[in-house]
Amino acid sequence: MISLPDEIMRPLKRVNRVYFTDPDRILAVPAGEVLVRQDEECHRLYLVLRGVFVAYRRTDNFEGSHLPDETQVRGQEVFRAEPRSYVCVQSFFSRSYHSSYHIVALEDAEVAYIDDTTQAVEPEKYGSLERQFTPVLVHELAARNSRIFTHVSEKEEAVRLLQRAEMASTLGQLSAGIAHELNNAVGVISRRTDFVADNLSNYLHEDEPQNAQLFRFGYEDDTFVSAADIRTKARQFERELNLPQEAAKVLAHIAKEPEDLSKLGSRFVKNLKKNYRFWELGHDLRDLQMAARHASGIVRAVKLLGGGTSSREGGVDVNQSVRDALNLLANKVKKTRVCTELHEQLPTITADPTELVQIWTNIINNACDAMQQDGTPEPTITIRTTPLHAEGLELLPTDYVAVTISNNGPEIPEDLREKIFQPSFTTKKKGLDFGLGLGLSIVRRLVDSYNGTIELHSNHQLTSFTINLPTTQIHGND
Repeated sequence: MISLPDEIMRPLKRVNRVYFTDPDRILAVPAGEVLVRQDEECHRLYLVLRGVFVAYRRTDNFEGSHLPDETQVRGQEVFRAEPRSYVCVQSFFSRSYHSSYHIVALEDAEVAYIDDTTQAVEPEKYGSLERQFTPVLVHELAARNSRIFTHVSEKEEAVRLLQRAEMASTLGQLSAGIAHELNNAVGVISRRTDFVADNLSNYLHEDEPQNAQLFRFGYEDDTFVSAADIRTKARQFERELNLPQEAAKVLAHIAKEPEDLSKLGSRFVKNLKKNYRFWELGHDLRDLQMAARHASGIVRAVKLLGGGTSSREGGVDVNQSVRDALNLLANKVKKTRVCTELHEQLPTITADPTELVQIWTNIINNACDAMQQDGTPEPTITIRTTPLHAEGLELLPTDYVAVTISNNGPEIPEDLREKIFQPSFTTKKKGLDFGLGLGLSIVRRLVDSYNGTIELHSNHQLTSFTINLPTTQIHGND
């Protein structure tokens, strides 16, 4: 109902009371019944007492256009008339008595009316019928303007969403093409790195076994030692063994414990003094191989989101989809501690890897934004995969995979825990509007389409989303 000032509402109430209370001029209109037909004469002005009416307008196709069949039969919805709204105002007071709309009862309704035979009541006090109905005209004009503004806003929002969807689609296609080319280049780097490493190792082994050992130590070094520990050990080796600074640093990487030094032997240490660069060469090739694998993981994730697959098939590795999501968000999570507990014996499922990556990416991305916005100290995300088996469900798949994504960010308030799954709902502030075009509403839709469930638990210490997905799909659900 449009909010109008009291000086208009008071005479409007009087008009309704005086002209629209005659029981002989009150009609019951069942749901679906037509009150007024487009392009037909209508000599009445209606006041809706109960129910809702929908006004449609049929528009002929013009050259170069074709409206859907449903639109041609019924027409495009123009407005809805609720209780205390008026119908046929324009045709009645213009005296054209020509209806511009097809007006249908959306539900069982009731209307009161006056017609062109109605005489003004107390004209000497309130003026002519037209003057007494001036508040009705003002009311209708205000309602019509409100509807126009609402429709314009809705259309602008629809256009904006359409443009965004088109941009996302174009970006996805471009990303998939670029990812394909990058994947070829990264594949060459990875294969050539393996080739160089294997052949160089064989050559060094034939020429000088200790240099080959240095090279393999560097290439296979996958342990983490803090920079402070390396510096401490290097200074000790540099002083006690009279080694150059760079050679001492290499030895600090190789000899993790004091007994390791004695196992290496004095001849190895002497050779290290002048040939330490063979360790660095192996370590650099290892870094190159790791970088190639990391780049390959990112490319694979981009290809998935760009439409790498489009159907649900069996044998999909959920753990790999989690890794793909983390590769895609590598830059996003670089300031966040990420812990993964991926079950080694996790069963494969029937799924589309693209959709799985979308689910994990959206939840992880939202967690990062929430912790950044809240200024969470030591932000941490933990991802855990677990096989589940539900007993006693004979008609449904009983094997499930559970993926729990937790973070130590702010608590989600109780009153928002359902709203966050609604379309267009966001709690992001301070310009944190980066996204993949995937709201939690899409996450829920995807999970529902798998006959899965989402469990949300949140308190001031931990917020976790647990996605339970069946390993197989009923009736080829895709």
